[in-house]
Amino acid sequence: MKKSGFTLIELLVVIAIIAILAAILFPVFAQAKVAAKKTQSLSNVKQLNTATQIYLSDYDDTMPLSFGRDNTGRWGWNYWLAVPADWSTNSANLTLYSSGSWHNLVQPYVKNLQMLESPAGVDLTIAFYNTVNAQRVKAPAKTGYGYNGMLHGYNATAIASPSSTPLATQVGGKDNVIGFDTGPFPALYCGAGVNASCVYQPVSSSSCNGFTNGSYTYWFTPYNSQHIYGNTQTWTFADGHAKPRKLGMNFGAGSRTDFRQDPFANYPTNNGVSNATLNWYDRYYCHAFLFRPDWDGQTVDGNPIAAY
Repeated sequence: MKKSGFTLIELLVVIAIIAILAAILFPVFAQAKVAAKKTQSLSNVKQLNTATQIYLSDYDDTMPLSFGRDNTGRWGWNYWLAVPADWSTNSANLTLYSSGSWHNLVQPYVKNLQMLESPAGVDLTIAFYNTVNAQRVKAPAKTGYGYNGMLHGYNATAIASPSSTPLATQVGGKDNVIGFDTGPFPALYCGAGVNASCVYQPVSSSSCNGFTNGSYTYWFTPYNSQHIYGNTQTWTFADGHAKPRKLGMNFGAGSRTDFRQDPFANYPTNNGVSNATLNWYDRYYCHAFLFRPDWDGQTVDGNPIAAY
């Protein structure tokens, strides 16, 4: 009688073939997964931009704020902002500051908190979360996109180059911050006095207009890698379009990226972790270079500065 089944050698050959196929296919599957997440992220930022455009039509072409004020008229420019603004009763000031967050201002037009979350993000629980969560009254959101803080209250019709001015980006890295705004990135300084207006101011000297409201911008440091979909992120711009943007193609302290495309001058490691990353500023070290609403997207005055 003829025996059926595999011999040991045949079985080993089959296993080897399966292993080879797996080695070929697994990276393809991984790339397809990353591509699907990038597509979803592009859809998210595009819809957030559409919501912002509808907001503009309701508010006389005035860009959304990036933070609100407390009852004394003080801006919450350097505070963590709750999303949604009322998910906790921790403090009245937190709710007031947070009500002016871009994420919260466009939410009536989005009506979907999940759209604020980056599909490839890493959940981040900040230290302040536990304090706020103790007075939790509803579910917090997760946010993985940062608003361009230099557009805070700016007139949309005055933007010099809407097609190259970022509206929302992922320059906060992979962070999906639980319960709080990821940005703004960069943040517009609005800490000079109370009951004072604050809107972006172009500057013409190293004094940054005396460091008055709107005269300089500040980068908050992300906790996670800037590289989200390979070396790209998903950005959306003031004219309404969204696209992937490559970042950090040059690595190391001796390298510099293109300041017309990349907000970071260099990346200390090849995974884009940003703790020691230099940022591109204008020649006076006042404003983040490519986020300025009055920049035409081409002209370069002087030499941009790579600084912290």
